[in-house]
Amino acid sequence: MIKANKWIIVSAGMLLQLSIGSIYAYSVWINPIHSLNDWDTHQLKLSFSLAICFLGLTAAFMQKFVRKIGPKKAGLLAALFFGIGLMGSGWAIAEKSLPLFYLFYGVISGIGLGFGYITPISVVVKWFPEKPGFAGGLVIMSFAVGSILASRIILPLTQSIGVSQSFYLLGVAYFLIMVVASLSLSLPSSVTSAEDNLKNNSPIPLKELLTDVRFYSLWFMLFLNTTCGIALISIAAPMAKDIIHIDDQQAINFVGFIGFFNGFGRLFWSSISDKIGRWSTFFLFFAIGACCFLVLSQSNTPIVFQLMVFIIISCYGGAFAAMPAFVKDVYGPYKMSSPFGFILIAWSAAAFVGPWLISLTKNYTAIFYLFAGILSFTAIMCLMVKPRLIYRK
Repeated sequence: MIKANKWIIVSAGMLLQLSIGSIYAYSVWINPIHSLNDWDTHQLKLSFSLAICFLGLTAAFMQKFVRKIGPKKAGLLAALFFGIGLMGSGWAIAEKSLPLFYLFYGVISGIGLGFGYITPISVVVKWFPEKPGFAGGLVIMSFAVGSILASRIILPLTQSIGVSQSFYLLGVAYFLIMVVASLSLSLPSSVTSAEDNLKNNSPIPLKELLTDVRFYSLWFMLFLNTTCGIALISIAAPMAKDIIHIDDQQAINFVGFIGFFNGFGRLFWSSISDKIGRWSTFFLFFAIGACCFLVLSQSNTPIVFQLMVFIIISCYGGAFAAMPAFVKDVYGPYKMSSPFGFILIAWSAAAFVGPWLISLTKNYTAIFYLFAGILSFTAIMCLMVKPRLIYRK
């Protein structure tokens, strides 16, 4: 019975992540919205950055509230905010109001993303104490799968029923899926007992985290890896067109494979981390990423170029999947929600810093050297700072 319950919980968590993962298909919305309302690309990209920003802020500052109300109610809040955010975005587009679009897509749906992201992860890893990396990776993999599915249905929908109507339809659909998934979430009985809630579930105060070198180490590990990965994602299609001269259809396929490797990396690397440890896995992310960016700076062969990008993206996705288990290793299963929520602010920061670094130059080679340098430095720091510093009591 317990084993069956585990997989029900995993399935519910995957459905939640699959729904909110549609945020990563946002670039598909840009051209239809631009054609309809003439908002330029830079204006539209800000709404994506806002959504990721509020994801991190919600995950960081609403975690105590999430623990108080429990996973079912937290999941329902995610469904409500995300659904209203998408439907409100459709209304903002119909009204041709960019500020309203920022409010609904950037802020309101971003809050839904935050609730929807931390709730299933914190629940599922508690059901799999023996394989937390695999469990977290399985759920977070669905986030990437959601982006692939959404990228395939958004454009046909907009061409068939219009942009605003597509937002309305998807808002209702995701809301219903997330409601069903949320009602299936529950914590293991050992965690829900009154004794465990009282003894183990008290959050770690932010003041204490800000004096803990382990927290800063985990935060910067996620921040630097995400900065390089999300910057690459933001320029993937035009970069490939300029460097390896692919056509529009090939660019769409290229972006689709990026989504696949983003999802595959989340499951693959999180499972690897269960075998070799989280510290070693993150060191590999930085070392492999640095090597791949160096190869990119020297090669314009289509196969080599795409392979390097796919490997980098797999490490990008893998870091998100391995981080919950990393936090669990460091702080324990009952204390992980608080530090994990604040660590996700690194994602919010990277969503702005990565694209900003890209904007500094139009020279792709310089960008690749910059990211290779960042990741090489981080890999060296991983070697210099011994793992026991992270795991110190």
